Amino acid sequence: MQWTFFLLIISSATVSVAQNIQINEVLASNASLDYDDFFQYEDWLELYNGGGIQDLAGYHLSDDPDSLDKWIFPLDDPGLTTILPNDHIRIWCDNDEQQGSDHANFKLSGEGETVYFVDTDGITIIDSISFGIQQDNISFGAACDGCTEWQYFNSPTPNAPNAETILSPSVLYINEIQVANASTVADELNEFDAWVELFNPNDEQVNLAGYTLEINGVSHTFENNEPWLITIPSNGFQIYWFDNEVEQGSNHVALAPTESGTLSLVGNDGITIDSAEWNDALPEDQSWGREQDGSLNWTVFDFPTARATNTLQIIQPGDLVINEVQSDNFITYPDNTGEYDDWIEIYNSGNTPIDIANYYLTDRLDQPQKWLIPSCNCDSTIVPPSGFVMIFADEDGSQGWNHANFKVSSNGESLALRSPDGFTIADAIDVPALSLGKSFGRSYDADLPWVEFNLPTPNASNGTANDLGATPSLNWTEPYPNPIRNGQLLHVASAARVFNANGQQVMQWTIIRSDRIEINLPSGIYFIQWTDALAATRKPSKLFVLD
Repeated sequence: MQWTFFLLIISSATVSVAQNIQINEVLASNASLDYDDFFQYEDWLELYNGGGIQDLAGYHLSDDPDSLDKWIFPLDDPGLTTILPNDHIRIWCDNDEQQGSDHANFKLSGEGETVYFVDTDGITIIDSISFGIQQDNISFGAACDGCTEWQYFNSPTPNAPNAETILSPSVLYINEIQVANASTVADELNEFDAWVELFNPNDEQVNLAGYTLEINGVSHTFENNEPWLITIPSNGFQIYWFDNEVEQGSNHVALAPTESGTLSLVGNDGITIDSAEWNDALPEDQSWGREQDGSLNWTVFDFPTARATNTLQIIQPGDLVINEVQSDNFITYPDNTGEYDDWIEIYNSGNTPIDIANYYLTDRLDQPQKWLIPSCNCDSTIVPPSGFVMIFADEDGSQGWNHANFKVSSNGESLALRSPDGFTIADAIDVPALSLGKSFGRSYDADLPWVEFNLPTPNASNGTANDLGATPSLNWTEPYPNPIRNGQLLHVASAARVFNANGQQVMQWTIIRSDRIEINLPSGIYFIQWTDALAATRKPSKLFVLD
């Protein structure tokens, strides 16, 4: 009986010590913060020990609730697995165990997921943390070591106590303002609200947490709740909605000015960084912006450039379309490393080869230049006529030029392919929620309708073999490319009438088999009035025609 009692004490003590280990900080989108021993910027997870010395050999980490024993702390490396009181252990989550005992066999998703710290039995969850979308180089961690409250850190603290570091305010510019937005650009709920664009001329991104916008005695201070919505990329742009609807997201401010005044941007130190005139009399769908990004001179733009440079030079895209997408690739199509990742198929419907290097692909409407297709000094980025190229959406650019920095959500999301100007849309599609192993694609290459395929056709023609699809979906609402040059083909999804700026009808079409309409109009601004069954719920679209 005494020996049995002793064993119970030891077992109880082991569990008690393990309960003092907790997940303390995660960096799920390490773009350029710090690198591992192989000079690679990999995601990581940090554990903190709030109790006595503990050897974690045999414990587990996982990002899969159906496989809680996914990765085991090595049994033969006590120098790594022993964690001292009030100390930390960082594990690189890069799916590359060959690089060392502190490299796990899974990656963290910047789109959000749950990670688990699991007992030696591979079943009992000791600690877990769920996180949503993550911003590059900003970590999510306990407010202090061992604390239950979590927050975002502009300056992550791997292998060190969690503490907030207040960064010095950065040079930023109020770059463009639109006070009467009737049809220029819509927010996430397809609402056309007033907006302000900020320009970041620095080589580092800027999180606006702690910064304030002020006008006419009313102010809005940005909080650090959703940094992916308020962070301005390096040498880039971001717009903020002046609609007084903060419940729609952190990029919506509690300001909706109805009178002219001076708009000020105040740093996190309380000092004004920049100011600009808010002109309430500005005509509808015009904007007021700097002639050049960050310059002193301002002008009125008939063609606003939200989230793009004010000196935008339109580059028309080639005849490229997003042809097929799979968001849950079980065993359909492996990438160049043998992994089954999400994929996006791009098709060249033209008669000449097209180099897609320097085009942009994104799954975020608020980040049109999220992923720049790199130039690889090879012919891999060239899509031949009637040819295909596969883009793997796996957040792992180290595996090759065609590996994007995002994944496709199996719950559905929007995708857009933009020309090298980062503004003009080559193609866009709303991908619905998809079941395991199914894809969503055009019933015929570069044609409508879109259908769900039971038998995906990656890197091959959709042809006629895909009649196994489900209900067709015409699911874009805006025409593209826009702006468009005279004589080019405009992609549309429904019947419409076109009016010039004087209200005269200059063009009309009804939907036939093709979804592309040749535009033969003088340069200028036109308005498309949709005439399909959903016309009552759709706002007119503005079309810019160039020479």
